[in-house]
Amino acid sequence: MSLSITLRPYTSTDFEFLWSTIDSRIAWLTCKGLEGQWGAEPWDSEIKEQLRSRLVEDARRGGFNWIAEVDGQLAGFFQMTPFRPDYLPLLKTDDKPGEELYLRLLVVHTDFGGRGLGEFMLRFAKRFAGERKVDWVRMDCWKGVPGEGKDGLVRYYEGKGFTRVHDFVVPAERLKRVTEYAGHLLEWKVVEV
Repeated sequence: MSLSITLRPYTSTDFEFLWSTIDSRIAWLTCKGLEGQWGAEPWDSEIKEQLRSRLVEDARRGGFNWIAEVDGQLAGFFQMTPFRPDYLPLLKTDDKPGEELYLRLLVVHTDFGGRGLGEFMLRFAKRFAGERKVDWVRMDCWKGVPGEGKDGLVRYYEGKGFTRVHDFVVPAERLKRVTEYAGHLLEWKVVEV
């Protein structure tokens, strides 16, 4: 049975859905032993308000936010911006000049996991980038624990055409977390459509 997936612009009335989606993913990640990505506890009200404000500010600065619906039900969210997140350290990409769009957040509610929704949103993001004639789609991705087989997120994005560029570490205090955030900068070379 095929799904009827549609994308539409995010509005502020979608925020509570986005927040519940993040909560559902934190619980799922914790059950899988992957709490290094977003922590083991639901995010608090301070983080909630920071995210709400950030989405508005990012849109004001030229970011794009979308909601995915499956058969009319809210199912996922993703964001692309023409700028990198401010928490990332400076990462050398001078050897690959050109304009970039940054895939800032892509999340699927656990009720819709495993149905190809993430892949659908990625295909749209790549097409969107091609239409804007940017050169690169870049994103940061939690590194996971490769030696323990807990690097599935990186392998997922590599399977969708992204390649690893640089490793990075964001100190815990920079993100107001208990532990540091170790990740990879990933990129995909845009093919114009």
